[in-house]
Amino acid sequence: MNDIRQDNLIFRIFPIFTHPYISIMRLDRPIGYVLLFYPICFSIFAFSSFNQEVAILLIIFLIGSIAMRSAGCIVNDLLDRDIDIKVERTQTRPLVSNTLSIKNSIICLIILLSIGLIVLTQLNLPSIILALMITPLIFLYPLAKRYFFLPQFILAFTYNWGCMIGWSSSNSHGSFSDVFLLFISLILWTLIYDTVYATQDEEDDKKLSLKSSAILFGKYKIIILNSLIMFMYGFLMFFGKNLGFHFKYFIFLSLLLALNLIDINYFWKNDPLKSGSYFKRNNYYGIFLLLSIIIGSQFNV
Repeated sequence: MNDIRQDNLIFRIFPIFTHPYISIMRLDRPIGYVLLFYPICFSIFAFSSFNQEVAILLIIFLIGSIAMRSAGCIVNDLLDRDIDIKVERTQTRPLVSNTLSIKNSIICLIILLSIGLIVLTQLNLPSIILALMITPLIFLYPLAKRYFFLPQFILAFTYNWGCMIGWSSSNSHGSFSDVFLLFISLILWTLIYDTVYATQDEEDDKKLSLKSSAILFGKYKIIILNSLIMFMYGFLMFFGKNLGFHFKYFIFLSLLLALNLIDINYFWKNDPLKSGSYFKRNNYYGIFLLLSIIIGSQFNV
């Protein structure tokens, strides 16, 4: 089992010399930057009316999400070279398999960070400050699993900070307490899907004395994940109630809650071989949650 599939369409489209760069930036796996982009979309649509300015803002954020997620992946691979070579799933990554040099990966990282900086300059001052506040965690997260018992929390905090930036960039009159409810619910969402994802490496992580929520939760994993799902959707319900969302939002949210519980308990069932598929299905949860927020906020008449 490895996390690079050479039969991916993007590898057939682009010439072979680009493949290591595509792999290290995870461009063959868009689920990562999509999950980074969703929190921004959630807050923008929740707190703003859709117009041309919002559309432009979303395009800017999409570019930024791709650039910064790719940059984060390169940082992760640079810092994890000694670990990746010992973990079955990551042994084919470019820096481990020597298909990409450290020098070229750093050059690629600098280019991506430059793109991120250009995107940053298109935002208002509060959004720039918020973005700069979270930047250190992009570089610290790869080290978290070596020293912190719940590294998925660091990832969740970093990945979903975008909802704060989306809120501030949309010049919203929504209160901080409202967006904070959304932020907490999304942190729980990431804890759920990344705990499931981490079960793929659970045995290797134990051998290497690395830490993860999958290891921390142990035999209580299913119980804890069910509890996190309930709390996540509870916070989302309060979020919609505070913003006066249309009742259809709550109907869609209830259906999503049921689907997520069924998915965890009857499809995944703590099977590491199914963890990657569950992780990818969170793209659909994100789409339906976004649609729920759009229906709840944009059509609330």
